[in-house]
Amino acid sequence: MRRAQLVWGVISVTLMATTTANAVDLINRDRTAREITINHSDGRSETKKVGAGQRIADVCGDCVVLAATTSVEVKGNATVKIERGEVSIDGKR
Repeated sequence: MRRAQLVWGVISVTLMATTTANAVDLINRDRTAREITINHSDGRSETKKVGAGQRIADVCGDCVVLAATTSVEVKGNATVKIERGEVSIDGKR
């Protein structure tokens, strides 16, 4: 019984570490501030103002990022970039 509890404890810690390690970053490469909307996988939605050249770490783990005319669906260790007011995936960090 104690061995099973130990195994579940190790699995739980591993899952929590894996979940927090997968986080999407956002970087604004424009020279002006931009406003984006983040629709999280759990149904929450938030609007963020991203300053010129600003980088925001860990905006979500699994979400859709929307700008004025574009959107991207991201998860894991991706970086979303804003260029010319449009969002796209920049790739792995």
